[in-house]
Amino acid sequence: MKVKQKNISPAQVAGIIILMSAAVSFFINPLLTIAFALFYVILCVAASFFPETNFLGPVINRGKTGKNLVALTFDDGPAQPVTRQILDLLDRYAVPATFFVTGLNAVRMPEIIKEIITRGHAIGNHSFHHDPFLMLRSSKVIYQEISNAQEVLQNIGVYTLAFRPPVGIVNPKLAPLLEKLDMYCITFSCRAVDAGNRRVKDLSRKILKKVKADDIILLHDVEPHREEDSQILLKEIENLLSGLKAKGLKVVPLSTLIGKEIMIEGEN
Repeated sequence: MKVKQKNISPAQVAGIIILMSAAVSFFINPLLTIAFALFYVILCVAASFFPETNFLGPVINRGKTGKNLVALTFDDGPAQPVTRQILDLLDRYAVPATFFVTGLNAVRMPEIIKEIITRGHAIGNHSFHHDPFLMLRSSKVIYQEISNAQEVLQNIGVYTLAFRPPVGIVNPKLAPLLEKLDMYCITFSCRAVDAGNRRVKDLSRKILKKVKADDIILLHDVEPHREEDSQILLKEIENLLSGLKAKGLKVVPLSTLIGKEIMIEGEN
């Protein structure tokens, strides 16, 4: 029987080194021990907001193809009618995308989950409730949020391998929990800071100004908070799709960009 090797994060290695240093420093100056402890806490807190450092565990935030390729991802849905409207746009431009969905929305709209897949796109896990403070919760709560969303998707016929944490924040508990679930963490490298479609104006310009090869682009497929912004959102996404092409950047499936499968179909 093959024993699965447990991965050790840089945070754990740093923790051991700092703990040893703190123990030694106690005999020199007890205040140094406190300083070492505070330094480690600050280091871990900062790393939570910068998951691309991989300090708290492995996180994929961009591709490594070295080619003029990018991937589109949509978070927080599915939602009516915006997800289907986005799917129509993607069809028109023959562009693939990955939708990181919440378990709650998947329960409400399983037919859209199936339609996303039928139209040639992928599904990722974005937790069950999309609690923005999820990474401040206990390991038990985090595990339940991810596994409950997994169960909903499996009942629809999808086994997703990729998890994107709400608001892209990680913590030291996440990596071992995902390892237990045979999943991996993926975030993004390019976004318009649209606050979940609260600020959709100039979305395309903001992304096109900074997007580069191997970027994972973050978008949202939820209704804008103002009704008048719904059509603006669709126009902005269309401008982005045409703009990426004009810049010579080809949109490919996320799995192609990162070299890992996002999901497996037909696992119930």
